[in-house]
Amino acid sequence: MIEEVLPGVFRMAVPLPRSPLKATNSYLILDSERSLVVDTAFNRPECRDAFIALLEEAGESPDNVDYFVTHLHADHLGLAASLARNGTVVYFNEPDLPLARPDDAYWDWMGSIYKQHGLPLSDSREAMARHPGRIYGPESDFPYTIVHDGDVIRRGAYTLRCVETVGHTPGHMCLLFQGANVLLCGDHILGDITPNITMWTGMTNPLGRYLDSLDMVAGMHLDRALTGHRSLIDDCASRIAELKEHHRLRLEEVVAALRDGEQDAATVTPRISWDLRYDHWDDVHPVQKLFATGEAIAHLEYLEAIGTAVRSERDGRILYRLATES
Repeated sequence: MIEEVLPGVFRMAVPLPRSPLKATNSYLILDSERSLVVDTAFNRPECRDAFIALLEEAGESPDNVDYFVTHLHADHLGLAASLARNGTVVYFNEPDLPLARPDDAYWDWMGSIYKQHGLPLSDSREAMARHPGRIYGPESDFPYTIVHDGDVIRRGAYTLRCVETVGHTPGHMCLLFQGANVLLCGDHILGDITPNITMWTGMTNPLGRYLDSLDMVAGMHLDRALTGHRSLIDDCASRIAELKEHHRLRLEEVVAALRDGEQDAATVTPRISWDLRYDHWDDVHPVQKLFATGEAIAHLEYLEAIGTAVRSERDGRILYRLATES
């Protein structure tokens, strides 16, 4: 599907086979000299073929485009390096760079971290082996052009300003169409689903950082958000309020779980309301369990940061309890 969302700017919905996300919204900004594509898709043949077909349908060629990638997830970054030709520029943020192409040691280490949070080793190992970031990410390193908050890129009729929106990933970066008050927002704000906020190595309190980023974007009083998946957002203020309320309610669920005493994240996770189809928690796919547990950890870390919960480590396990029970 191709849709013109601004004059000379096209949304290309690139299918993501066997993914609940369904498709990535990739955006083409036409330029007579060199066009710009914002975000790609999984690094797999079906996505590559679909992406090139959509690009050509919009009147452009992989030989004549540069790329801007909002964040490190494989459904956005995966194809960029493999599509790049000699001279292609791929803009990327610095905080996400160390995780753009993690090695096997990283995945093994992440599995051990989740084990400390109570996720069974069998689930952790299977989730790491089947994680889309491991299977569909870039196959090789790439000399990305690093951009920072406030940097400006000019393409077509537009001046685009980089806006750092930390939370979904350590360096998630949006692009603001200056003068149009429209934000290419990647996965920072989504219309039909909530962005996954999880724990990250080297990043403290990701949920707190995400909520701060939401407040910052709310202050921009946007007319429209061009999202990374599914529907676009015309009432940005209302959607941001809904996302904040979603996390407030989730924090209440985590606090309610901790009222039963000290627990690890994997024990708290099944007591949270998830938009998943299952009869028993044991039936949930290991990758979805991993994502859910990561989100529970982010909420527990937030409660720790604001003084509501206390973290402790004992016998190789990371545990949380309410501060009032100390």
